[in-house]
Amino acid sequence: MGRGNAARAALCVLVLGMVCAGAAGPREHRSGDRRDGVIVAGGLPATEQLIVGHTRRSDLVGLWQSVLWADGYSARSGITCTYDEATADATRVWQSNHHLSADGIVGSVTWGAAAQRIALSGQWIVYQGERFGLPLRLDRDDVYEVWDTGRFRRLRTDAVTLTRCR
Repeated sequence: MGRGNAARAALCVLVLGMVCAGAAGPREHRSGDRRDGVIVAGGLPATEQLIVGHTRRSDLVGLWQSVLWADGYSARSGITCTYDEATADATRVWQSNHHLSADGIVGSVTWGAAAQRIALSGQWIVYQGERFGLPLRLDRDDVYEVWDTGRFRRLRTDAVTLTRCR
């Protein structure tokens, strides 16, 4: 089985396991906003800009780096939750390939283009990357969570909580 097929099969097993465990599925999206350092349903395009030298380490940066990984623009080891020059370079290529201004800044237009790849997959939400799926879900407060080392974690805009980045 090829690496891509193995990754898709692993994602299917993961999603099936979570569904069988009885976790609640995503709720209806409402207008996007940010509050208390978390990302609320529909709020990705409304998040802060990611700019080299101006963005502090956070789960939000880790999410963007995960998007780049899922689309094949960076290695998994590049998920550091730090918006560095390597991330900005990968972002420029991603933006160019998605017919956006390739400035390396992740703002509302770039987040919006990425959000177009988020789709329901059974009871879950998945960023459908060009190479890998990135499992997401909404918690009871309609806050985005991302799969991180065996469990879902809330995405923080003001801190690093993702295991991969600590």
